Amino acid sequence: MPMMKYRWLWLAALLFVCTLVYWPAMHGPFLFDDFPNLAALSSISHVLSWRDLGIYLSQPRQFPGRPVAMLSFLLQKASWPDHPFPFRLVNVGVHLLNGVLVFALVRRVAPRWLSNLASSGAFERRADLVAILAAAAWLLNPIQLSGVVLIVQRMTLLMAMFTLLGMLAYLRGLLENTLPTWRRGAWMTLGLGACMLLAFLSKENGVLLPLYALVLDATVLRAEVRQLPLPLAWLRRLLIWPVVLFVLCFLLWILPAEWGHQGTRDFTVGQRLLTEPRILFNYLYKIFLPHFGHYGLYHDGYTVSRSLLSPWTTLPSLLILLSALVAALAGLRRWPLFALAVLWYLGGQILESSTITLELYFEHRNYVPLVGPMLALALAVARFPQGRLQRMARVLGGAWLLACGFTTWLSARAYTSEDSLALTWAHNQPDSARAQTYLAERLYKHGQLNAAMQVLNHAARRHPNNASLAINQVFVQCKLGSLTQADLDRLDARLLTIHFDQGGMEGMEPMRLLADDGQCPALTPQSWLKLNDALLANPAYRNNGVAAGYLHYQKHYWAVGQGNLDLAIHELQATYQNDPNANIPRMEAKYLVSAGLYGQAIAVLRNTSYSRLPLLRRLLVNDRAINAADISQIESLQLQSTSTRAGKTD
Repeated sequence: MPMMKYRWLWLAALLFVCTLVYWPAMHGPFLFDDFPNLAALSSISHVLSWRDLGIYLSQPRQFPGRPVAMLSFLLQKASWPDHPFPFRLVNVGVHLLNGVLVFALVRRVAPRWLSNLASSGAFERRADLVAILAAAAWLLNPIQLSGVVLIVQRMTLLMAMFTLLGMLAYLRGLLENTLPTWRRGAWMTLGLGACMLLAFLSKENGVLLPLYALVLDATVLRAEVRQLPLPLAWLRRLLIWPVVLFVLCFLLWILPAEWGHQGTRDFTVGQRLLTEPRILFNYLYKIFLPHFGHYGLYHDGYTVSRSLLSPWTTLPSLLILLSALVAALAGLRRWPLFALAVLWYLGGQILESSTITLELYFEHRNYVPLVGPMLALALAVARFPQGRLQRMARVLGGAWLLACGFTTWLSARAYTSEDSLALTWAHNQPDSARAQTYLAERLYKHGQLNAAMQVLNHAARRHPNNASLAINQVFVQCKLGSLTQADLDRLDARLLTIHFDQGGMEGMEPMRLLADDGQCPALTPQSWLKLNDALLANPAYRNNGVAAGYLHYQKHYWAVGQGNLDLAIHELQATYQNDPNANIPRMEAKYLVSAGLYGQAIAVLRNTSYSRLPLLRRLLVNDRAINAADISQIESLQLQSTSTRAGKTD
C-alpha cells in the first residue's frame, strides 16, 4: 500500500491507537496541582460581566497568569469539582491535535533533508514515513502521560499547540519561496509573533518558540535560511534573536540573586544546577527504555546533588551533558541531526531545568522538548540505505513503539482510581514523602487508621524534617485516640525549625477544624494556636508571604471562634500585609458591620492599600469600585441603624 496515498489513514489509525492507550485514565480523579489551580473556578458563581471574568482571571498571583489556559478551564466550569472526565477528555483531544501538528511539522521539514533521494516516489514515501514515525514516537511515549492526564497541565498542552502552530506558520514563510515577500514575512511574523504570544499566555515556556526555530534553522534548514531575501533575513533575525537573548540574559540575571539562597526549597540554585543534569539523563532513560511503574507525578524524593561527587553520578552527568552541548554546537554542519536532537531538547529544558528555583523533577517538562529528538531519529532512520540495515532499524523501531504504547497503557490503567494510583506511586517512589502521604490519605479514608499511621511513621523516619508528615502523624494519632500532650510538645518544638513544606502549611486547617470539633481531647483550640504560632515563628514560614498569610488567615478563624473581634481583625490585617487579597478588607468590614461598628468598617474599605494587590488583579478588576459599592451599602445600614435607635428613643 503506497504510504503517500494513505498517509491520512495511517495518521487516523495512530490517533485511534493513542486514544485507546490513554482511555483507561479518562475516569481518573483530580490530582495534585489540579486543586489549587482549578480552585479559581470557585471564585465566581457565573460570568455575567467583564468584572466576573476579571475576578476569575486575576486569581493567579503572578503576571500574566496564563489566561489562555484559564479561559479553557472556565468553559468547563460546570464540571468542577465533581466531574474530571470532561476536563481530561479535552486534554486528550488537545494531545491528539498536537500529534497531528507534530506530523505536519515533520512532514514540512523532512523533504529538505531527504531531497537528494533519486526517486520522487521514494522521496515522498520516506517523508510520510518519517512524519508518521516521529508523531507515533512522540504521541505514545509514556513520559508524556502525566502531562496529558494531569488536568492542570492543559497549560502545557495548549502552550505546545501554539508552539507547533507557530513553527508551522514560520516554516511556511521560510520555505514557500513562491509566495510574495510580504506574505512570507506575514507568515513568519504570525508564527514567531502572534503564536508565540498565545503560547506564552498558556504557559511561560511558550517564549522558547523562537529558540526552537533557531535550532531548526541552524541544523537541517541552513540552506533555506541562506536563500532568504535580505528583508526576510532581517525580519527573521528580529523575530528570533531578541527573544532568545532576553531568555538567556534573564536566566543569568537571576543567578547572582538566587545563588546560595534556599528560599522555600531544600536546595540552593547551585545544587539545582548540579542535580538537573542527572535528572535530564533520568528523563532520557525513561524515554528510550520504557518500563512500567516509573512514571508519575511524585518525584520529590529524588536525591539532590550537594557537591560534584555527592552522589557520584553528578560529575559524570555534568561532563557528559556539557560534552554533548559542545559537540552539538561544534557539529552543526557535520552532524546536523545530532545537533538538532541535543539543542532542541536542552533548549526546551532551559527555563524549567536551570536557574529558576522550581521543583526539581516533573515528567511533563519533556512534552515539547521531546519533539526534536523524535524528529532527528525519524530523519536518521529514513536516510538509511535500502537493505538489511534499514529493515533492522524498522523492526527495532516498531518494537520500541509497541513497548512505548504498551507501557503507556499499563501506566494509564493506574489512573483508574485514587487507590491504584496511591499504591503504585508509593511502591515505586518509596523516598517520596508526597507519594507516601497520598497512600496514607487513601488508607485513612478507608478507615485503615493503623495502616495509615504505619505508612506515615515509616516515611517520617526517612524525612524527619518534613512538616506535612509530622502534622499528618498528629492528625491520625488524634483519630486513633492515642495523641498525648507530649506528642504535641514534640511537634511544637519541631515546627519551630522544620523545613518549609506547603503541605505542612495547608495541614493546619484540618487540624484547626479537628480542634474546634472537640474530637481529640489532647488537641484543644489553645494547643492548635500554639502549633500555628510555632510555624509563624519559623523563619522558613514567617519569611514566605503566602505561607505567613495563610497561617494568619487560619489564626483569624481561631479568633472568631473565641469571640475575639480585635484579634480577628488584627490577623486579617496581617494576612493582607503578607499576601494581599482584595477580599480581606471586605472580610474585615463584614466583621465590623456585624458588631455595629459601621464607621470603622467604612474606614477599612476607604483606606485599603490597592497598590499592594498583585499587578494582574489591579489590571483586570476595579476593586475601588467594588469597595465604593460596599461603602454605600454600609452607609445605608448605618442610616437605618441610626433611625431605628432614634425611633426607640422617641
